[in-house]
Amino acid sequence: MEVKSKKRDLWIILLSTILVICLPFIFGSRKNLNINREQENLISIYGFPFDWLNLYTNKGFSFLGIGFLVNIIFFYLVIKILIWIYKKIVG
Repeated sequence: MEVKSKKRDLWIILLSTILVICLPFIFGSRKNLNINREQENLISIYGFPFDWLNLYTNKGFSFLGIGFLVNIIFFYLVIKILIWIYKKIVG
């Protein structure tokens, strides 16, 4: 029983990581609405619900690791809750 639980958790983490990477590129980026001096060359921001990748006009990027990890945790918890609801309904 414990081995299945660990294996399922590993699959959920893998699925949440794939969702974090793929969803922003599928649905597109959002433009920065608050343009100030530091961010005037910012092309687009990727990430849902938290930002984790910024692209700039000079072909540069910035990877925001905290946003990436928080997104993985967010999707992990959402998937766990959906599995719990499914088990309660089907059950």
